[in-house]
Amino acid sequence: MSNKKSIIVDAGNTRIKMALFDYDAILDQQITTAENFWAHLALWFGSNQITQVLISDVSGRLESIQPEQLDCEIIWLSTETKLPFKNLYESKSTLGADRKALVAGAMQLYPKKNCLIIDAGTCVTFDLLTSSEEYLGGSISPGLHMRLQAMHTFTGKLPKPAFTEVPALLGKTTDACLLSGAYYGLIAEIEYLTAHYQQQFSDLHILLSGGDAQVLAKRIKTSIFVHENLLLFGLHKILLHHAK
Repeated sequence: MSNKKSIIVDAGNTRIKMALFDYDAILDQQITTAENFWAHLALWFGSNQITQVLISDVSGRLESIQPEQLDCEIIWLSTETKLPFKNLYESKSTLGADRKALVAGAMQLYPKKNCLIIDAGTCVTFDLLTSSEEYLGGSISPGLHMRLQAMHTFTGKLPKPAFTEVPALLGKTTDACLLSGAYYGLIAEIEYLTAHYQQQFSDLHILLSGGDAQVLAKRIKTSIFVHENLLLFGLHKILLHHAK
């Protein structure tokens, strides 16, 4: 029998990411759907000794899973889950599981450092963690594709162009103008907010994650660190903290 391992599940708004951890290392990971979730899980259980599963389900699609269905401890990330940082968010019950995990991931990478975590997904979230391991809060705004969808939905004639590559700044068609406005407007927002955070917090480490991280990083002038698996590592850190 192989060494004991743990599984991290991140059920987001658009996809489900799973990672098989052995201590602090990711041995395997999958992107799946709710329909195929059990098949992927069964494969890992069949060839590994799994002791714990941590599930972060912001979508609610996995709520039907019951602990007795798996022969191990299942931890659902909730408002009651112990966190490795001091949470100073005033409405703690509304703080998303993904934001908690990203903050924990920043702690893992930059312990005792000021960190600004930017998650570029369906929404764009900014979260501030201080060097004293205090989470202060941040902001939430529409993501890249949500901006394009909103302009299409709430107007009479504007189309919804597909985002396939970094657009030109100067749009010469309506599609090109929509893509430019959504993309460079988000770039400007990120650079504006990071500049203000840098004025308030010295030696600020800026981390960028999420599905649109790579395409946004191509035009952001601020020094940032892109980490695609930041949320998974953060969930694993929460799991280790829970086990203490």
